[in-house]
Amino acid sequence: MKKLLSLLVLFFTFIQVQAQNDEPILLMWYGQINSADAAEHVQLEKDYYLKYHQQRVANGDILGWDMWQIINPDVNEMTTTYLYVSLVKDFASIGKNTPINSLKGVPQKEWEAAQDKAISHYIKNYQLVTSIKGSYGTQEATGPADYAVINYMEVDPYQTEAYEKLELETFLPMFKDDKVRAGWGLHKVLNQFGTDKPVNYITADFYSSLQTIYKSRNGAIALNEEDLKFWKSIDEIRTLKNSHIVRRVLSVR
Repeated sequence: MKKLLSLLVLFFTFIQVQAQNDEPILLMWYGQINSADAAEHVQLEKDYYLKYHQQRVANGDILGWDMWQIINPDVNEMTTTYLYVSLVKDFASIGKNTPINSLKGVPQKEWEAAQDKAISHYIKNYQLVTSIKGSYGTQEATGPADYAVINYMEVDPYQTEAYEKLELETFLPMFKDDKVRAGWGLHKVLNQFGTDKPVNYITADFYSSLQTIYKSRNGAIALNEEDLKFWKSIDEIRTLKNSHIVRRVLSVR
């Protein structure tokens, strides 16, 4: 029993030390609305929420904000899903929010009505909190590229160190060199755990056009024995559970 307790103390001490090394955090909020409301909703985002997030950046609450539309949704009843991504600098910044009760240049009643209307559109929502383990080409002054593929991974929880090393030391340099992607990122999911929520990592591939995504998927794959063995070994560590193609609608930096 003493040996087990010692091991547990060492394990949680290690986790605590790791957690002290703050990494940038992404707050990913998914909002589903009826497609009939999409045009009005996007206009509200442009007219009001863009200013709201510009004030959040100016206040130091966030480093940036992006709005994306999922353009390959699951079968649904005429709905549209938007993904809102807020970037904060570290764990301590999660939940930091200077109250913004008014927008510069916008009458108070108009701003309140805009908020009520936008909120009334949502029929479903959920959130992911992720840390950024590594990336490139994602946080330029104008925001990331216009399109991205978000891959939701189930990674063997006992091989997370090996998986992160594989992504950061093998794939990140490879993607930088191939010139196909405009950016890439590896994210660890922090707020969902358990067998009913198996996704614990996300990778995001950024592209300059939708055509580039389709062209990259159109080719056939021919692998030699060595390459086949390599890719099958990766399948033992991770499983692709879902994938979204998203289009950037708005950005604030």
